[in-house]
Amino acid sequence: MTTDTAKIIAETMDPYQTTEPEHLAYHQFNRDRGRMSGQLKLRVRYKQYATPWFDYLFVSKEEMVDILDSTPWKVESYIDSTDAPTYIAILTKRVHH
Repeated sequence: MTTDTAKIIAETMDPYQTTEPEHLAYHQFNRDRGRMSGQLKLRVRYKQYATPWFDYLFVSKEEMVDILDSTPWKVESYIDSTDAPTYIAILTKRVHH
C-alpha cells in the first residue's frame, strides 16, 4: 500500500541489448514456453541454504510501459546507464480526476 504521491524506483535491464548466443537462445526458450524473453527463474544459494525458486523479470522500456498499463502506475522518467543495458525507471501513480 502506498500514498498517492509514492514513487517506485525500479532497476532492470533491457534483455534485448545483447548479442550473446546463450542469452538469445534463452530468450527463445522462454518464448517457446509462453514466457517473456527476459523472464528468469532462479534461487539464491549459500552453503546449505537455498531460497525457494522465484521469477525475476528483465524488461525493455516498451515492455515496462505495457505491464504498467493495467496498473495505477506510470513511468515518470528513466535514468539510463552509460555503459550497460541497465536502466532505472521512476514510477509514479496516475492522477485520477
